[in-house]
Amino acid sequence: MKRIALMLAALLFVNTGWAGEGTEGKAILDFAQVPAKLSPARLAELDGRNVTGPASRTSFWVEPGVHEIVVTAMIDDPGRLPGTIVNRHVGGPGDDPGKTTIEVEAGKRYRIAAQALDDRGKWEPVIWKVEDIE
Repeated sequence: MKRIALMLAALLFVNTGWAGEGTEGKAILDFAQVPAKLSPARLAELDGRNVTGPASRTSFWVEPGVHEIVVTAMIDDPGRLPGTIVNRHVGGPGDDPGKTTIEVEAGKRYRIAAQALDDRGKWEPVIWKVEDIE
């Protein structure tokens, strides 16, 4: 399992917070507004549990602390028509490139995406920005 280290000792977090639950002291995993140099990603699992809900959901409230997440990359496939997006899991059995352990701080928003590592489809999840929740 790989660990994603973030500058300033900030790492990632996640927990599926629902409307009506208190959000005080929590953090946000955010998969929206990905910069052009990265690819969109989706949260598939949090702490061993499948994340359910509409595919359009891009933000997840989580408790501070260490969490295990599985991310699915939405990377353009050069073998398909331009603009077609496919889910990409590359690696052997038991080698999920989107599985990682993260640590998050309360009051922070962690923006997450997929970063291509080569032209053969290898990628890794990245935290491309950490900001205070307003």
